Amino acid sequence: MRSIQSFFSAIFKQSLTSALIGLSLILGAGVSGGNASSENLTIGSTSELVNDKTCDGTGGILAYAETKDYALYICSDPKDISQPRYYRSVNKNGTPGVKLNARTYNPNQGSYFEFRNGDYVYLLQIPSENIKNPQLVVEFPDGSGYEQKISRFLMNGEARSPISNK
Repeated sequence: MRSIQSFFSAIFKQSLTSALIGLSLILGAGVSGGNASSENLTIGSTSELVNDKTCDGTGGILAYAETKDYALYICSDPKDISQPRYYRSVNKNGTPGVKLNARTYNPNQGSYFEFRNGDYVYLLQIPSENIKNPQLVVEFPDGSGYEQKISRFLMNGEARSPISNK
């Protein structure tokens, strides 16, 4: 009986976390139109990172974001530079960051990049008319997680936008 309770408890925790992440993405999206920048968000082009070597060996830097603790890179696929393939994080405190390969990525999923590392999920929201205050959302295997506000977001002009205006 106890193992059944543990099983349902784990499912409930995971479902609750997924629902909270979804709610966070919806609330972050807002409902009003307007400019894609916010007073605390700097938006630009990855051309600002001309000498950055973080995505060497890939198709290049597709997108870049900064939070208070991380510099985040979405590196493109060498065979199609408009498609995300790699996630790289650089910890601002000097500790090693995360390097992930996208196993499945749907460019039509909308307003964020999503990468998985086992049971860890990394969501990087993309600024838009609907998402004025994008965030990095990380979900841990135990159902807990955290969010950090993105203060700077750069996108490669050759990227195929995952945002549909239809």
